Amino acid sequence: MQGNIDPTFGSRPVDAGVSVALASFTLLGLYTLQKRTDTPKGGAAASSGWYVLMCALVYLGPRYVHDTFASGVFTFQYLLWVFATVLPLVALQAGLPVYIFATRGNVGALVGLFAVTVVTFWGLLGTGGESDILIGYPYAVFPVAVIIVSVTTGVDIAARKVVNRVSI
Repeated sequence: MQGNIDPTFGSRPVDAGVSVALASFTLLGLYTLQKRTDTPKGGAAASSGWYVLMCALVYLGPRYVHDTFASGVFTFQYLLWVFATVLPLVALQAGLPVYIFATRGNVGALVGLFAVTVVTFWGLLGTGGESDILIGYPYAVFPVAVIIVSVTTGVDIAARKVVNRVSI
């Protein structure tokens, strides 16, 4: 059906559970990479590369197995869109929270990134029809990701201020 998003694992709740598991694995990798680098910028760069790789695997894997690539997915215009717009935003989606965590110790940034990763992976696992998450990613998913990470980071900063004020 046109515009339909079929779940990869048979149902949307199962896809959500798989998304949580994959997001956990992805953030474990991000945390490990960030801790093994010498600088916060290096950790953010390495983590961004890992995150882009995981998103690509979550997007391409089910489509390859089920042969459900959207029509026109390998045209020059589409690939230009993905490489010039989507991939940098996906890298920024991971790199900025990891950098905030590395420089300020703000765990809220990683909590927000985990929530955003679950939502992103859940969307990437939807296949079928003529729907493609990469077309709307910069307009729908990325702005929501910025809001979620900003809110969780803000809550962490506010909680630290309250705890510091109470403990004095």
